[in-house]
Amino acid sequence: MVTVPWSHGLPRRKIAEAARPAPQEGPCRHPRPTPRRRRCRRRSPRSARSAGPRREGCAISSPSDPPAPRRGGGPARPQEDGEHAEGDAPRLADDLSDWTQEAEDAPALDPAATTTPAPSRPRSSLAAWTADALPSSTSSLDDWLQGPVEAHAEREAEDAWSTSGSVSGTWRPEGEESRSRDAASGPSVGVPGGPAPAGAPTPPRPAFRRELHGLRAVALGLVAVYHIWLGRVSGGVDVFLFLSAFFLTGTFVRRLESGRPLGVPRYWLHTFKRLLPPAAVTILLTLLATALLLPPSIWPTIMQQAVASAVYLQNALLVGMQVDYHARDAGAASPLQHFWSLSVQGQAFIVWPLLFLLVVRRARAGRSVRRPLIAIIAVIGAASLTWSILSTQSQQQIAYFDTAARMWEFAAGSLLALSLPVLDRITGARRPEDGSPPRMRTLRALAGWAGIAALLACGIVLDVSSMFPGWIAIWPLAAAAAVVVAGHSGRRWGVDALLSTRPAAFIGDISYALYLVHWPLLVLWLHRSGQERAGLLDGFAVLAAAVLLAWLLTRAVDAPVRRSRWLEARPWRALVAVAASVALVAGAAGGWWGVLQRTPSSPPVAAGESAVPTDEVATEAPAVLRPKGWELGGQWPNLPEDCAGVWKPATSFRNTDCQQRLPGDAEPSMTIVVVGSSHSRQYVPALLPTAEARDAQIVNLTMSGCGFLAGTERWPYCAGYDEWVLEYLDAVQPDLVMTTVTETVPDSAAETLPEGTEGAIQTLLDRGIDVLAMRDTPRWEQDQYACAEAVIEDGGTPADADAACGADVSEKLAPENPAAPLATLTGPGSSVTVLDLTPEVCPEGRCSPILGDTYVHMDDNHLTRVFVEEVLAPSMTRELAAATG
Repeated sequence: MVTVPWSHGLPRRKIAEAARPAPQEGPCRHPRPTPRRRRCRRRSPRSARSAGPRREGCAISSPSDPPAPRRGGGPARPQEDGEHAEGDAPRLADDLSDWTQEAEDAPALDPAATTTPAPSRPRSSLAAWTADALPSSTSSLDDWLQGPVEAHAEREAEDAWSTSGSVSGTWRPEGEESRSRDAASGPSVGVPGGPAPAGAPTPPRPAFRRELHGLRAVALGLVAVYHIWLGRVSGGVDVFLFLSAFFLTGTFVRRLESGRPLGVPRYWLHTFKRLLPPAAVTILLTLLATALLLPPSIWPTIMQQAVASAVYLQNALLVGMQVDYHARDAGAASPLQHFWSLSVQGQAFIVWPLLFLLVVRRARAGRSVRRPLIAIIAVIGAASLTWSILSTQSQQQIAYFDTAARMWEFAAGSLLALSLPVLDRITGARRPEDGSPPRMRTLRALAGWAGIAALLACGIVLDVSSMFPGWIAIWPLAAAAAVVVAGHSGRRWGVDALLSTRPAAFIGDISYALYLVHWPLLVLWLHRSGQERAGLLDGFAVLAAAVLLAWLLTRAVDAPVRRSRWLEARPWRALVAVAASVALVAGAAGGWWGVLQRTPSSPPVAAGESAVPTDEVATEAPAVLRPKGWELGGQWPNLPEDCAGVWKPATSFRNTDCQQRLPGDAEPSMTIVVVGSSHSRQYVPALLPTAEARDAQIVNLTMSGCGFLAGTERWPYCAGYDEWVLEYLDAVQPDLVMTTVTETVPDSAAETLPEGTEGAIQTLLDRGIDVLAMRDTPRWEQDQYACAEAVIEDGGTPADADAACGADVSEKLAPENPAAPLATLTGPGSSVTVLDLTPEVCPEGRCSPILGDTYVHMDDNHLTRVFVEEVLAPSMTRELAAATG
């Protein structure tokens, strides 16, 4: 039986060629000539002349063959990961440097290794193209056009994105398993520098798993197809998390079992040096496309997500946007939103290798590390799965992006990697390199097909977007595990044969870049076309463009960085590559934001003196519409001071931010407190003229999503808010309380006076506090600003925006103000003023998104601060003057 040394100078196709059994033992013989020129190494013309006659050789050797000598008679090349010469005991980690750097005998990324690859067969037909894996060396234009090609196999498979590096350390030449177990119990195994026992087994060799490379292609294809045409989630991302853990765990376990140091910091540098440059290029291109193609209102969000994606915190940002009530349209698609899964993987790549430090001492003592690792990871996985189930039930949108709720999927991949040698031994698994078929070939082939079928059906049968990542995510993980365990089936009709073909290898090679680019291309196209989902033809166009761009990104950025011997030679160089990638993204986003901040805005105008009348809809687009899209974040009304002095609450309350107009040591003539929901807060700018004229203190005590309904039973989010407000009012004794008393709904005119409102107002009146009861403003099904902005960006006018986005007031509000009866309520020296500003918000019975040169709404239910200051403030001032004298 013959084995294939895992050489970086040996391309993937030639590995497959070399893995075929030789016709006889001894010197390498080629059964037929090949029209392609054979090259054992790359040499310059000068070195070729000086090196003497060219040496011929091939990649097939016996396990006991000595290492090939280096050129010039130097020492033998470094052994590969998990590989050492027979008779040499593995070196054990024994000091701090072992933790901080990889072993000195770590394999160099040297495409000029002395082992001569076997010649590849010429491509002569479509069958040859579809039957074999993608070639791994560029020798002609035909090769170059095939797709991204590798000059060497990767050093190790560390995650699901490792191009052509799907390796498993479970393969040994046939018949070596029993010798390995016998030798493992011998006293001399693992003794540094000691002689190997007689008959020592050949160490496990990393074997190229072409079917797992193809599994990447299937998972990525599902992600792209479901995103483009179905608008659903496929479960493919869960497969990538699973495979990432499977490969990463195999990498570190091989290091432990072969006596090599873990080299965790170097692993971090190597991994992120490889992943960040393509990601950074994608983010920079997305920022450029955003500036050219997307409306200004989305620019700040993309800038934030660009930086978060570059530092692997995109999922945390999305969680914050989901729970942040003031975030702009968190559910809208962003061209960088798909970076959430890469962020989860990046965080796992940082934390997961630290687990293997817990068993380093056992490895040094020559004891098994798999059982304790299985126990540790099983506990972590069980805790994460429990949290995932509970969190998915209560807050699924947050759980979907939560790393803690996803770690059990990572744990599942690790557990499979740790138990796979036992499973392979029990089931009689074989690799193609063994030259003999595995046991249960038909069952393996059927299991592989069952896994693929289950994976393909997952997104169709299950509503993944609303059910994941709870226990139901076991489905795609089990499907992927079936393909991994089935492995090499030995059947020509097995799924491993299909996954090992050249087309599958092509998609597998560009899978990382394809994941990076497919989503931005889709979102940009949908934004510009105005579609909710791509059709058949334009969807194919998006997919084809994504494949082409992914191929270019792989060849121009991903492969050169991965192959770079210069970057890999020194840790600081990899660190520079990582830092430069992050700095470029942060600098581009920050610089763009700085330019926008320096862009002059339209000068403010006095209240009621807008350049264009605000009681009509313009038929021609004004020169400037306010506020600009990137200014929306500043449209929330904030008061300049945090609550202090006598206005500081005795206790804090969740989700509230007490603000005041005057400093804590001021002595105002009156105090106005604003309570209730954000619809009360939006009116704060309208109070400022009165407060400035009367030297009044304004205190904002609102809580988003909670109206003031003292004396009624509240849902858990609002529970306790009314009592906290009343305690504050009793302490401050304000002159006036302003709150919104009616409630509108987005899709009808069903405006109501919530049950308990009358009792809550009477509670204030009984305390001698005057009440300003505000009627609610319309709520909409779509973002009014974004809707009108899209019309304007396409060259339309405010009148066009009104036709596309506006509605008659009869469709949004009740015919009569439901709060009118509150005006009859009184208290000891206190009264209620009911204020309805509908005539200003919806003049002449029409609720338009743009009045004059001003956007009315900043989202789907809140007014812009500019509109409140310039249009509503005059009416508010008149009403307060009449009510308070």
